[in-house]
Amino acid sequence: YADIVVITKGDIVSQAEREVFAFQVRRANPRAKIMHVNGITGQGAGELASQFLLAPETSCLDGSRLRFSMPAALCSYCLGETRIGMEFQLGNVKKIKMSEVPLR
Repeated sequence: YADIVVITKGDIVSQAEREVFAFQVRRANPRAKIMHVNGITGQGAGELASQFLLAPETSCLDGSRLRFSMPAALCSYCLGETRIGMEFQLGNVKKIKMSEVPLR
């Protein structure tokens, strides 16, 4: 599990949504340090940089394994697309059918 979970994009959701998301992260990884960082204002970036400097040195990852396989594709928006719409979506595009998602 992660030692640090960095939550970004907090400026585009409500305070309630941020708190619910952070709560879910805590449930998934209760020992992780949760940090909120804003890439536009830089808020939280200094503390994150300090955590990186305090982390133990890792000399090499050769021979190590990932816990899960890497994603097979990246979405258009992850690659920098800023236009919204189906005609701008590239790669493996799958939609979540909310009617099929079980409520908890």
